Amino acid sequence: MKRRRALRILGAAGAAPWVASGAGFSELLALGAEVRRGRRPGDPLEMLSEAQARALSAITDVILPETDTPSASVVGVTEFIDTLLTGWLPDAERDWFLAGLDTIDPLARRAYGVDFADCQPGDQVAIVSALDAELDRLRRDPTADETRHFFYDVKRFTLAGYFTSEPGMTALGYRIVPGAFEGCVLLDQYGTGDRR
Repeated sequence: MKRRRALRILGAAGAAPWVASGAGFSELLALGAEVRRGRRPGDPLEMLSEAQARALSAITDVILPETDTPSASVVGVTEFIDTLLTGWLPDAERDWFLAGLDTIDPLARRAYGVDFADCQPGDQVAIVSALDAELDRLRRDPTADETRHFFYDVKRFTLAGYFTSEPGMTALGYRIVPGAFEGCVLLDQYGTGDRR
């Protein structure tokens, strides 16, 4: 049952705009916490090989690079995706994702002579941009199903992993701890007075 629920929530996350409120976001946060439960920093990856993990970390960092917030790999998106692959996705979905991930290093070697993680930053961006352009083309084609493109899952898993982490929630402006309760407050105090 948890697999079906996870796929439903992640599917909605991939299709919906990211807003730090509402029932859908709360459900996504709960899923993120549940996926991370039991996993400690430094735990070994269970599903991803070392080469797959290197490629995935580099891809997620192109999607969400370090700016004034940490990059995707720094907040543990690779580990989050590894956990999803280990126990949350049906075997067929997991195998399909891994097969798509295994195409990235050969693609980079054909184009630039090195594995994706070893490419220059601009070359990594070029590869990810080409994947994103292909996904966009599929979105615009009424006869195509963009959800069957490997990069669709990479993006939705990256966003889910990032924005359910503490740094990701902070970047969204989501307050983990609610503010103080003030039971009796004049509305004028908050600039919401009489608006006739």
